[in-house]
Amino acid sequence: MKKFLLSILFVPFLTGCLGSAPPVPRDHYYRLLVSVPAQAKPDARYSGVMRVELFQADGLLRERPLLYSESGASHEVQQHDYHYWTDAPPRMLQEQLVAYLRRSGIASSVVTPDLRVRADYQVSGKIKRLERLLGGGPPRVFVEMELAIVRLSNNSLVLIDSFTEEEPDSGDSVESAIVALNQATSRLFDRFVVKAAGAVSSVAAQKLPRGGTTNTGVRR
Repeated sequence: MKKFLLSILFVPFLTGCLGSAPPVPRDHYYRLLVSVPAQAKPDARYSGVMRVELFQADGLLRERPLLYSESGASHEVQQHDYHYWTDAPPRMLQEQLVAYLRRSGIASSVVTPDLRVRADYQVSGKIKRLERLLGGGPPRVFVEMELAIVRLSNNSLVLIDSFTEEEPDSGDSVESAIVALNQATSRLFDRFVVKAAGAVSSVAAQKLPRGGTTNTGVRR
């Protein structure tokens, strides 16, 4: 009985000596939301259905934690603790590009493979970088993607290119970095739409015999 009473008295004393544990940081979740694009030219429109595939990505870019580089170097990257995207970047960027292309009017219809409809064109790509750069200069963000368009009727390449965008992070915080990433991604999508519109316009303007090839690599 004495041992039991002593243990009861000792617990508050031990708690007071060790102090209370610090609170566990709260998890934060972020959406990638690009701004509304400019309308595409009426004569630079892909006839038919354009399908956007799920993007490819390597390693950490397939995971939800936000990435950053403490040194600002392209070869070094780390994951943020307690800061996550609401979805994995390949799915998140696929959905955002679908919405962007629909608003741009670049094609008659823009869908994902989930709808299981026959498409005339396929957009595929790979995420190369999506991160904060904290060193090597002022805080900023960097986005890099490789995007391609293929005509499915003859499996010909309409366009393939790499697109990069860098945006200053004026607030030097995770929240301000998300805003900067939204802006950089929006500009990257806009450049892709402009180049895609130019590719379909140049192909339509050229009159080639059946089986000929344009300088863009598209077979007619």
